[in-house]
Amino acid sequence: MNMVRFNQPTLSMLDQFFGNALRETERSSHAANIYDTDNSFVIEMAVPGFSKDDIKINLEQQTLNISAEAKSSEVADDKWLRQEFSYRNLQRSFILPKTVDVDNISADYQNGMLKVILPRKADAVIKKEIAIS
Repeated sequence: MNMVRFNQPTLSMLDQFFGNALRETERSSHAANIYDTDNSFVIEMAVPGFSKDDIKINLEQQTLNISAEAKSSEVADDKWLRQEFSYRNLQRSFILPKTVDVDNISADYQNGMLKVILPRKADAVIKKEIAIS
């Protein structure tokens, strides 16, 4: 049997800011997609079964917290013949980079998908040429 060596890739800048996505998913049942646009970061989460009013988003220091309380089932526990899915409470936190303009964070909820837009500060240009001495 041949063994294939697996090298875990180094963390990208986004992973360093938002936490390693794999590690976060192992701790939480609510996975998130995070991507980078020209002027913002975007967090997407599938949150089926929750209404817009059920979801709470708040910011404490540089930590963005997303939570929702699951509603109890109308069926009594002893009446289930088969239960292949259930709604659970949602709790997820993200440590934001200092380049995020926290005053202009926005969120949108459509068809069970939550999208949180984290705009960059206007002066958050990270490119710089370094002189060699």
